[in-house]
Parts: sequence; C-alpha cells; structure tokens
Amino acid sequence: MIWSFFKGILIGLPFVFVIGPALFSILQTSISKGFYSGMQLAIGISLSDMLIMFLCYFGLIQYFENDNFQIALGIGGSVIMVIYGIYMFNKRTGQQPINKEIKLKINWFGVFTEIIKGFFLNIMNPFLWILWLSIVSSGTTRNSPPEAISFMLGIVSMIFTTDLLKSFFANKIKTILSSNVIIIINKVAGILLFLCAIFLMIKTLLEFNLIP
Repeated sequence: MIWSFFKGILIGLPFVFVIGPALFSILQTSISKGFYSGMQLAIGISLSDMLIMFLCYFGLIQYFENDNFQIALGIGGSVIMVIYGIYMFNKRTGQQPINKEIKLKINWFGVFTEIIKGFFLNIMNPFLWILWLSIVSSGTTRNSPPEAISFMLGIVSMIFTTDLLKSFFANKIKTILSSNVIIIINKVAGILLFLCAIFLMIKTLLEFNLIP
C-alpha cells in the first residue's frame, strides 16, 4: 500500500505544472481573499478529483460516459467559467487589511462557498473525467482495492499539497502588491478563465461533432 501511495504521488507530480482554470482561480482567490480562502478552494478541487477517480474505479463511470452527459458537462463547465470569469473581472476589492485574515467566528457560508466553487469548477470539465479514467484504469490494474485507493489518495494528496503551496505563496506576494495591482490581477484572471471557457466550449463542440 505504501508503494501504491508513493506511485500515486509520482503520477500527481506533473499536475504541479498544469496551467488551467483551477490554477488561475487558486492564485486569484489567494491574492484577493487570503490563504484560507485559497485552501478552501483547493479542498473543493481535490474532493471533485477524488470523486471522479472513485467513480472511475468502482465502475460507476459507465453511467456518466454517454455523449449527452459529456456535452452537458462541457457546456455547463464553460458557462460556470464564464460567470466566474466575469465576476473576477468586475471584482473591485483590493488588498484586505491583515487583521481581517484572522477571525474568531468562522463564516461557514463563506467556507462552503469556496469549497463548492472549487468542486464545480473542476468537476464540470468533461476532459478531466477522461484523463482520470485513463490514469485510474492503467494505474490500478491488478491492484487490490486497498492498493487502488492508496494510489488515488497519493495522487490527490500531491495535487492538494501543491495547490496549498501555490495558495500560500500567492498570499505572501499580495503584501507587496498595491490595491490597483490586485484589481488588475483579478481582471487578468477573469480574462484567462473566460478564454479557458471558450477553449472548453470549442473543444467540446469539436469532440462531439456538434459543429457542422
């Protein structure tokens, strides 16, 4: 089981360098709202990764593999990215006072909002399902269920750890950024998410031959 976990960590290592909507969201959220908000977003992303991998491993993926479901995921994911991108582009909040980072009373609504945002931002990408299906299928062949689960936990642990590091360093650099620079970062992140949404939409339409 330990080797399976370590193998999962190695498989998850290349995802450190993947540039996509999840990365843009973590960086923007950490700079605008702080490390803990970025961490909550990362939790949502990891939960969605784990759910997809479990569905792939236990064979439930067959119920989600039909074209209509994949098309709905692609279009739905594009819409979510566009809405979130527009929100970030229009976000005017600059750097927050440091004393607001520490709260004695937890705003659970805000916590779950970031987790849910990360969960759906990640899970609505149909090509992520295909990616995890191929990785889980090849990585868990001839493995016992405990070894397979250990393998998947290794992948998620690696991705979550690196997401935390990205959030931590993004939050650190905000102390040297002015409010105007943070607003510009919000706009850039919004534009990048919008471009990712367009790419996902076009790729979905081409993949399923929806463009004549």
